[in-house]
Amino acid sequence: MECTGEKALFNDRLVACKEVEQTGTHRGLAVYEIFRVVEGVPVFLEDHLRRLYQSLELEGVSIQVDRDKMKKRIDRLIAANSILSGKIKLVVSFTPANSSGEYDLMLYFTPFDPPTEKQYRQGVRTILCSAMRKDPNAKVMHTEARRLADEKIEQTGAYEALLVDRDGYITEGSRSNVFFVRGPSLVTPPDDKVLQGIARNNIMRICREEGINVEIRKVHQNELSGFDAVFLTGTTPKVLPVRWIDGTTYSVTHSLVRHLLEAYDKRLSEYIRANR
Repeated sequence: MECTGEKALFNDRLVACKEVEQTGTHRGLAVYEIFRVVEGVPVFLEDHLRRLYQSLELEGVSIQVDRDKMKKRIDRLIAANSILSGKIKLVVSFTPANSSGEYDLMLYFTPFDPPTEKQYRQGVRTILCSAMRKDPNAKVMHTEARRLADEKIEQTGAYEALLVDRDGYITEGSRSNVFFVRGPSLVTPPDDKVLQGIARNNIMRICREEGINVEIRKVHQNELSGFDAVFLTGTTPKVLPVRWIDGTTYSVTHSLVRHLLEAYDKRLSEYIRANR
């Protein structure tokens, strides 16, 4: 069941989760965001809402709910469920072909399965998947790339699938962004080739503040053996070391990876304290 908790918000009405499940949230185009709630605080909410409205604009659609009203709905959902820590999904689902501009706006808590302490300590296995998003900067549901990646993850038991374009370049994970480490520097794919994740953007800010070199360029799958370490970033995994990609192994104790993991957690804690 995708909707958890007791209540969901459906077009500003508090309803039982089963009503959202029964309605069917994705009749046509569906733009969405997923964000953490920690100690009752929606984490990095401003960044998530900015990306939501950017995705809507890229898809050529709009909604009548502004950011302030959206924040109030989110607070209402949290209060109605009395859930202080978890994950909320925000879905804007349009009618097929968007012929009339009608949409449903849903907010609900969704299952939250963060990495285990063992996975943070020992790293995770990832695989390569030949797939591309139509528009990486728009966060939309039910893309073909996501379907292919989910199938391959289920078949192999990997934690994540890294998408590879037709020329053999790695773009991003199906649910995350990826950074490669060589010595004291990072390499990550260009902004226009990936969904610009909120965790990714925070890592980039940390690197700018601390003078850590980040090379932004395309990374070919043939380069994988030349990196010392690899890590994923995302709303659920935060900063997660990778120990293996399709047969190539990496250090999970690399000092830069461990430093960025701790720096991201610190930034997360500071945001929560400032927004209680």
